[in-house]
Amino acid sequence: MAKASPALDDEEDLEFVCPICYLYLCEPIKTPCKHLFCKNCLIKSFGFNRPPRCPLCRTDCTHVKVLELKTHSETEDIVKKLDPEYKERASKCIRERKMWMSSKFLAPLFQNMESGLYEVSGAGNDEVNGIYVVGHVPSYLGPRLYNKPGTQIFMFRWNRREWIIASLARGFDDLRARHYRVSCSLIPEDTPPEDGWMEAPEGLGTAPAPSVRAIRQGDRISPRLLQPLIQDSVISEGSHRCAPCSIM
Repeated sequence: MAKASPALDDEEDLEFVCPICYLYLCEPIKTPCKHLFCKNCLIKSFGFNRPPRCPLCRTDCTHVKVLELKTHSETEDIVKKLDPEYKERASKCIRERKMWMSSKFLAPLFQNMESGLYEVSGAGNDEVNGIYVVGHVPSYLGPRLYNKPGTQIFMFRWNRREWIIASLARGFDDLRARHYRVSCSLIPEDTPPEDGWMEAPEGLGTAPAPSVRAIRQGDRISPRLLQPLIQDSVISEGSHRCAPCSIM
């Protein structure tokens, strides 16, 4: 019986194996450079590697809308005969893709759009490092604040004077829960500064201080950092304790 993973000696079948996952192709799609991949494999490859390039020949695929590529029906018909589990695998892939596209954080990455994500790296407190997404705290008034998924660590502008990375488990005023801070310029910045961060006085921060970067088109993103976004671990809007309002 054929399996999703062909035997190494099945040389005739290898042309129907995805070069990313090494399984029989599932919902096979063909790039403009004529290479075949599983649809979900190519979506993930384009999302995690910027600019999007063919995983085999490295052809620039920036203008390729992978979600709109049609299944290569001739190849799919052959794979269906080789893999008796094809129908089940395809259904699973469709469910997986719907989950990705329902995420306001992942969908921009997989559709070649601006992501609104930030990466904090190099901090002495390793729990601070990672990807931050747009967050929400009902009492917060100011520019966007950002949350590290699965935690109560936020990056936010405070009183128009500084940006702070802190745990908001006890609200905004808990100085001991602050990790790092950076002063704003004379004109308050609406986005987190990349450099100039330092340990927060009386707080939890340890040297070295982190650097912050916006994840934009053309950036390469580690799948390890994005894994928390794939998991449904973003803190819900109603899970935060209310803190005194302030003009940020």
